[in-house]
Order: sequence, then C-alpha cells, then structure tokens
Amino acid sequence: METNLANHKWTYIFFCLSLFLSACNQESGQSEKASGSERTEDHSAHDMQAPSSNTMMDLMHQNMTAMHEAKMTGDLDRDFAALMALHHEGALKMAQEEAENGQDTMLVNMAKNTLATQKEEQEQLQKYAESRQSAAGDTAASRKLMQSMEAAMADMDHTTAGTTDQHFAKLMGMHHQSGIDMAKAYLAGAKAPEIRKMAQKIIDEQQNEKQKLDNWLEQHPQ
Repeated sequence: METNLANHKWTYIFFCLSLFLSACNQESGQSEKASGSERTEDHSAHDMQAPSSNTMMDLMHQNMTAMHEAKMTGDLDRDFAALMALHHEGALKMAQEEAENGQDTMLVNMAKNTLATQKEEQEQLQKYAESRQSAAGDTAASRKLMQSMEAAMADMDHTTAGTTDQHFAKLMGMHHQSGIDMAKAYLAGAKAPEIRKMAQKIIDEQQNEKQKLDNWLEQHPQ
C-alpha cells in the first residue's frame, strides 16, 4: 500500500514537471517568433522607405508637358497669355514645394512671394486668353514660343542628389529663363498693349529673381 502511494506520488511529480517544461518551451518559442517578427517588421519598414527623388524636376517636367500639349490658335497675343498662364502654374507648384519643405530663409521667402505675385498674374492671363475666341490660323509664330521650353527640357539635369533648396534654386532658375525667352519671343510680334506690358514686367522680374538664384547656387555648391 505504501509502495503504491509512493509510485502515485512520483508519477504526479513527473507529470507536473512535464507540464512545467512544456509551458517553458512554448513561451520560449513564442518569444523567438515574436523576436523574429520584430526583426521582419523592422526590415520591412527599412525596405518601404521611399527612394530619393527630385520633386521639383517632376513638377517642372509635368508643367512643360502641359504646355507642349496646349492648343494654339494662331492669335499670338491669346496664345502667349494661355502659355504663360500654364508656365506660371509650374512656378506656383514649385514655389509651394519650396515654401513647405525648403530650409533656406531667402529661398522660402522668394517662393512665398512667387505664390502671391504669379497667382495674380496667372489669373489676369487666363482671363485674357478666355476672352479671345479666335478662329484657328497660322500657329507658326505661336509655336516658336515653345522653343525655350523644349531647350530647357533637353538641358535638364535629371539627378536626384541635393536638397529641396538646391533643386528649387537650380530648376526655378531654368524655369525663369524659359519664361524670359518666351516673353521676349512674344514681344517681337505683340499687338495687345496690356499683354505686351505684362510680358515686359515678367522679363524684368524673372531676370532679377534668376540672378538671385544663380548667386545662391554659387554660394551653396552641391
């Protein structure tokens, strides 16, 4: 009888010990699984990081594409107003990007000024273009307005290196130059006094800003 009780006692002890070891093994396995899961999540987060890109370049390319697809009528005054309104749209988007993500005080302030002044000019240009419902004619002179944009596309540096400030200074400078060239090409055949005056104003203002951008780039080499 005592022997049977002893046997039952040892059986119970071994049973409890077995349960304890099994629980430990399960906990260890779950811990290793969780650790592995954490490592996988960390790796996934690393892989999900967005590759470096040049947002300014993307915006400028989209703007040039929109201008290239614009319908010309042959009315040089109307076509210039429509194209320059589109050109301003590109500048506004680039300026918005700089205002939100730039770090340089001078460039951010320039971008904010662009948002104010070019938005007003854009609305005036759009209003004029919409008021001129000209019949389709010879668009050769109007198409020449696009040559500066096409040249800028060909010369564009597609590198993604650099900061938002550097991208803005470089590409807005190019954008300004194409606007200056387009305005000068328009003045050769301009007829509408108000649009002629606006074109000259654009030349003066963007030449001044481009000089500031060029100076900034010289002082902040990439």
